[in-house]
Amino acid sequence: MREHTFTIRFLAPGRTLDDLSIDLYDRIDDASLEGPDHDGSFLYEFDRVAPSLPNALATALSELTSALPEASVIRVHEYDLANMSDIAARAGRTPESVRLLVNGKRGPGGFPLAAGDLGGRMKVWRWADVAQWFEETLGQPLPNTSDSAFLQAFNNALEIRRLAGRLDKSQRQVIAAALPKELAAA
Repeated sequence: MREHTFTIRFLAPGRTLDDLSIDLYDRIDDASLEGPDHDGSFLYEFDRVAPSLPNALATALSELTSALPEASVIRVHEYDLANMSDIAARAGRTPESVRLLVNGKRGPGGFPLAAGDLGGRMKVWRWADVAQWFEETLGQPLPNTSDSAFLQAFNNALEIRRLAGRLDKSQRQVIAAALPKELAAA
């Protein structure tokens, strides 16, 4: 058992910080509440003792949704997107070194595809993909990345959960069919 620290962002329309504090602090004793943020969301930071991060998140999510059934859980905060400067800082490299890796002018090539760009010129990558590439391609495991793929998938599942009510039956079926069999059957 070890302590896992993570933050869940959620919406609770019509609720105030004081109002939520009363409901949550009586039921969940290993977390602290902040907010509302500029977008009306709240942050709930957990220091949860559990055998694994997936176990810690599962129990925290269950407790939060049980205490606040009207809440809409948005995501677990993580550093899931990174630009070249972020990658350099996390990997202990210079920005120029990362730029050369990205452009295939240093290293073996095959740097992960960018997940998108911000403002046209600033590309961003999914941290889970970058961490996997550093470990598998360069033999350089990066610190604190063992749960990156899990957190990315967990947040994607939360996003699907949040949007499911806006989708018609045929759209939900297409999304369900896109899931790998081992997830759909789990």
